[in-house]
Amino acid sequence: MRPRGTRRMAGDSVFRVAAKRVGTPFYLYDFDVIEGRVRALRAALGPRFEIAYAVKANPSLGVLSFLSRFGLSSDVASRGELRAARRAGFSPAKVLSTGPAKSDADLGALVRARVSQIHAEGEWELERLEEIAARARRRVRVGLRLNPPWGIAESRVIIGGPGARKFGFDLASARRVLRRRDRFPHLDVCGFQVFNASNVLDAELFVENTRRVLNLALSLSKAFDVRLRTVDFGGGFGVPYADSEEPLDLEILGKGLREVARDARGNGLPDATRLVFEPGRFLVATAGTYVVRVLGTKRSRGVEYVLVDGGIHHFLRPVLFGTPHRARLVRTGRPGVRSTGSRRSLVVSGPLCTSVDVLHPGARLPLPSRGDLLAFENAGAYGFSESMPLFLSHEWAAELGVRKGRLGLLRRPPSVAALLAAQRAPF
Repeated sequence: MRPRGTRRMAGDSVFRVAAKRVGTPFYLYDFDVIEGRVRALRAALGPRFEIAYAVKANPSLGVLSFLSRFGLSSDVASRGELRAARRAGFSPAKVLSTGPAKSDADLGALVRARVSQIHAEGEWELERLEEIAARARRRVRVGLRLNPPWGIAESRVIIGGPGARKFGFDLASARRVLRRRDRFPHLDVCGFQVFNASNVLDAELFVENTRRVLNLALSLSKAFDVRLRTVDFGGGFGVPYADSEEPLDLEILGKGLREVARDARGNGLPDATRLVFEPGRFLVATAGTYVVRVLGTKRSRGVEYVLVDGGIHHFLRPVLFGTPHRARLVRTGRPGVRSTGSRRSLVVSGPLCTSVDVLHPGARLPLPSRGDLLAFENAGAYGFSESMPLFLSHEWAAELGVRKGRLGLLRRPPSVAALLAAQRAPF
């Protein structure tokens, strides 16, 4: 069964056409799905909450440009993401920045771009920002990223969880900095950010966590006389990867968040305060598919293997987080190839010289034939950009998009020859 809350992006014919046009492997993003996700989340959140797309989820310029048309803000974690967001059409007033180890080059680029807010992760970063802002003779808006001792439990901790983390200020450090913020005359500390959970599917837990974050921000702003321009709740909107998982209930989410905002207003939250969420995965994950071609099959010690031309160098997430993505068999329709067959457990493995190069440890599929395609769903977030394409010097995966039935190339991968041409042997 397909996880509920997703839909088939397009007919299998689009994968066959794309494979003929650019070869395999490739990523295909359905822009109609992305638009539907944006509209659904915006309707659930209502006008009080702002959506800032987390560029890290999928920084493809085509995807960013499309999202910028909806008037979204963006969250960037590096000067490279900043450059991509600006090129895609996001204005500086709609750019925020969050990242645990921003270099002076990153901070300088953010200051020069005059982004709306930079979330500082530690006192050392405030010191660097003060120096950079002083040299630029600018006053920079800063939010403190907080690491409270609570959050939403994750099956595998990616961002949140109790205990020490590289992310943000613990509360004692935040209070110390707020008491002494006159040390940073070029910084306007005017907000807080807490991003302490990832891929949350329980709407009630999500709402309660949002309430706690907002209450924390309000209490700190009152205790230290902080003009609260922004409260940023991070991301965490989940999508189901396993068949047993339920999608995030947007109706419950929207109703709960409206209550949170109403209660906070009664507790003194200014109407002008920006309330920001940073969804990434939720907007693009279900829109993406990673497609590979079958090179051959074999049986070894009772195990059926399917060998394909792509692997974890393009799509690392299934191994990195131990969550295989649903695979679909796309027959190529060549004469003599059977179109049906009994489903069996298949290990789908790629071309890398490591035993961890397994795209799926037990896909339930009919046995494919050489030349058939396998399409891995929910691959639109943390797929292409989270992987390691240089391993073994295979060709990179192309990126394509489909919009209202029209197929377009988003990124032509560099050839191995082009990658070699950028290198030198000086000794």
